Amino acid sequence: MEDPVGSDDHGVAPEGLPLDDDYAGPRDLVVETVVSADGTTIAYEKSGSGPAVVVIGGGLNDRAMFTPFATIMSEWFTVYNYDRRGRGGSELGDPESYAIDREVEDLAAVIGATGEPTAVFANCTGGMIAIRAAAGGVPMTKLGLYEPPYNSPKARPEQLAQLRQFIAEDRREEAVTLFGKDIVRFITEETLENFKQHPAWQAFQSMAPSAIYDAIISVDHNAIPFELLPKVAVPTLILTGSDSSAAIQNACVTLSEEIPDARLIRVEGEGHLFNQKTGAPLFAEFFGA
Repeated sequence: MEDPVGSDDHGVAPEGLPLDDDYAGPRDLVVETVVSADGTTIAYEKSGSGPAVVVIGGGLNDRAMFTPFATIMSEWFTVYNYDRRGRGGSELGDPESYAIDREVEDLAAVIGATGEPTAVFANCTGGMIAIRAAAGGVPMTKLGLYEPPYNSPKARPEQLAQLRQFIAEDRREEAVTLFGKDIVRFITEETLENFKQHPAWQAFQSMAPSAIYDAIISVDHNAIPFELLPKVAVPTLILTGSDSSAAIQNACVTLSEEIPDARLIRVEGEGHLFNQKTGAPLFAEFFGA
């Protein structure tokens, strides 16, 4: 594959902000919970029927943001769409003792709640968690990934300190702005005001305390985990967008080469913001619809 043109970020959101369907708010579904290994309560919703698929989002993603994906997948699967810790209906847990393995345990708890063999779809940093879970033997049948952001910019020490301060002082808009514009660089100065007018902005602010978790992941797990990839023993499908940063696209190529049973699809015209309506049919076919 040729090296695509890209910038050193997670892939800037387009001016049009095509989030209209991606954030319609929570669905009218019963919210169930499971308790993770460290005692943190994790919330999820269940929809559809058929084989189980668990959905895990990325930074500042709650389950409501995957409504289009869950709705499409529910035609063929029982979808367990969950809030990562500190988002939606899930408890924050203890930020002072946070490590990515706490979120591996959260994913394992949700998979355990399904009571059956389960496929997993993971977006962005959720993919870093899911890869670690699969390599560690958390039971899953197949793994679908959209752009785990390896080799992307790390949060700098002063940014982590500032983010912690904003969270401690409940300055949520400033925390979200710092995380989105300066750490993951998904928001630009030009698109910031548009973001603030979008219904998802209120959801981002509600999830602001969780941003420290993804910032920590960006520091501690930025490098491709070559030692883990041969241990991912399940069939894996990786999607990347042609308009995403070169770093993320190249990382996805490497993952597809190093995970034993993996293949890569490069989706033309897409960036780091996952196009759920385009991606869902591809993952549904892979999962066995």
